[in-house]
Amino acid sequence: MRTFLFEKEKYGFELLMDLHTFEENPNLDFEPAPHTTNFFEILVFEKAHGYIELNGHNICIGAHNLFFTSPFQKKACHIDLNGLKGFHLVFQNDFLADFFNDKLFVYRLQYFYNSKHPQHLALSAEEYELIRFTFSEIIAEIKNFQSDSPHIIRSLLYFSLGKLNRIYSNRFGLSPETQANSLAYRFKEILEQHIRELHTVDEYCNLLQVSRHKLNKIVRAHFGSTSRELIQYRLLQEIKMELRYSDRNISEIADQLHFSEANNLTRFFNRLEGISPRKYRETYQSDRK
Repeated sequence: MRTFLFEKEKYGFELLMDLHTFEENPNLDFEPAPHTTNFFEILVFEKAHGYIELNGHNICIGAHNLFFTSPFQKKACHIDLNGLKGFHLVFQNDFLADFFNDKLFVYRLQYFYNSKHPQHLALSAEEYELIRFTFSEIIAEIKNFQSDSPHIIRSLLYFSLGKLNRIYSNRFGLSPETQANSLAYRFKEILEQHIRELHTVDEYCNLLQVSRHKLNKIVRAHFGSTSRELIQYRLLQEIKMELRYSDRNISEIADQLHFSEANNLTRFFNRLEGISPRKYRETYQSDRK
């Protein structure tokens, strides 16, 4: 599977982010085959036709639709380039962590690393106009880069990401707070780092050195789910991606994800998804023919 890599020196100097319009990018190529990236993306569509396969769902694109993808998530894009209009924002994790002097910043945004809620969003015309304006200003600063441009870009980007976080959070009944107790964001971070080998709340409590009660209270307040539910949603997503995009059999997937035996993985998947892993894989393969 192809992995797209971030171009750090695209402008002749290192900038760990990029933002451009679809119309002005001569190298625009929406890959129809399943692929990954080593960077974060926000795809903003003003006018578009087609669909994106993301996290096991085929999602049709409409006016003022946004898609949020995290590094190494698997997706496929089936988009008509004729009349396409919108923005493509990409950045690496270090960019935001260094830019905002906060290594947890990306985990504070509800639309990234979210396996329970959709990673796409439809904006109102008013909401879209606000994002269109700020993104256009960022593009202008990149094109006319000056000594104070990093500060202006930082301000505009912080504003845009924060506004989108509020809109997304309000849409799905989540906390829009980005400066709350950092324990919630640390949990989200280590969940991404350890989901393939750690599956219980107690294991994450041990890593965080916090009681189960405290972790559940803070996680529920911020994400609207218990710690156990978030672990299960994320583990289910990992199994689905293995079933869809790898050639491993069920026993091999169980071994990769540290289930004690394949039957335990099958029972877990069947309980949450309502069908067996084998049937899920067969349905997906039939859909792609």
